[in-house]
Amino acid sequence: MSTLARLGLVAALIFAVAVGVGYSIALLGQGGVVGVSIVDNAFSPKTVTVPVGTTVRWTNNGSLPHTVTSTSNPRVFDSGTLDPGSSFEFTFKTPGQFPYRCSIHPAMTGMVIVEQQVQEFALIHSLSQSKIFPEVTTVTKGIKVRLFHTALDGVHPSVAISSDEDGKNPVFEVKPFPVEPGKLTTVEFTPDRAGTFFISHRPHGHNIVGKLVVKE
Repeated sequence: MSTLARLGLVAALIFAVAVGVGYSIALLGQGGVVGVSIVDNAFSPKTVTVPVGTTVRWTNNGSLPHTVTSTSNPRVFDSGTLDPGSSFEFTFKTPGQFPYRCSIHPAMTGMVIVEQQVQEFALIHSLSQSKIFPEVTTVTKGIKVRLFHTALDGVHPSVAISSDEDGKNPVFEVKPFPVEPGKLTTVEFTPDRAGTFFISHRPHGHNIVGKLVVKE
């Protein structure tokens, strides 16, 4: 995801907070469908990058028959002959690089790059409102989490993700981190257990606590 896209989402969240609305947005869609067009002599786009769980659908929009044939060893997928107008789908369940070609026209090659799933969310910290927006962030155990933090106002020098509201028992190997206005602090971790945890900023008399809910 580009920095511009991340900042755009944060800007949207800041606007929502300004009008008194907190919400969470998952940035990466997982388990969706991505299309590749087969034209005579090429796959378009030639390379696609998708998260684990995505289905890629190839559609023959050309005037000749083609195939979508994995060149990995062992072979991962093979469409067989696709006449014009026909489609083939395959769901990628593991990360990696998956090259393929048309077995009828070997010069036609393509690549599917499959990345591990990432759950991405943007969080806004506010001293004046003593809140983190959204107040509850829900994620899934065992899948990498990436949190983008920024502040609406004031400096938050020591934010912790902890099993207690006071931030004294950090979890998921995340060390306390600063959050400041105009800056984006990125925190990544993979939750290894389910439960309710806390994103807290308690130093200097502040009482700002949000919840991180990890589901099985």
